[in-house]
Amino acid sequence: MVRSLGIGLKLNVKKTEYLTTDANELGSIKINGTELSRVTSFKYLGSTVTSDGSLKLEVNARVSAAWSKWRSLTGVLCDRAIPEYLKSKVYRTGVRPVATYGAECWPVTKEIESRLSVM
Repeated sequence: MVRSLGIGLKLNVKKTEYLTTDANELGSIKINGTELSRVTSFKYLGSTVTSDGSLKLEVNARVSAAWSKWRSLTGVLCDRAIPEYLKSKVYRTGVRPVATYGAECWPVTKEIESRLSVM
C-alpha cells in the first residue's frame, strides 16, 4: 500500500471487494482495519465472473443483449425489400458478436451451446 501511494495510487477500501473460488473459505481480508466486502460475482472487462465458475449469468446476459440488438435491427432484418445476403451480413456483424462476446474463453458445454443456439 505504501508503494502505491508513492506513485500516486490510492485504494478506496469502501469500493474494494473480493471474490474467492472456495465457497468454504471462512477468512476475510482487512486493509487498515477495514474489512473488505466478499462477493459471489462481479463484472470484469464486460463479462460476469462468478465464484463457482458458472457461466449461467454471463450466457444469460449475452443472450439478452443479443436479443436487444436484434430488436433494434428488426427494421432491417424483417424488411422484405432487403435481400437475404444483406440481412445475413447485418446479423453476422451486428447481432452475433454481441451474443458471443467473451465466448472464446468459455469452456463449451452442451448447456451453453444449446442456450446460444437460439440466436
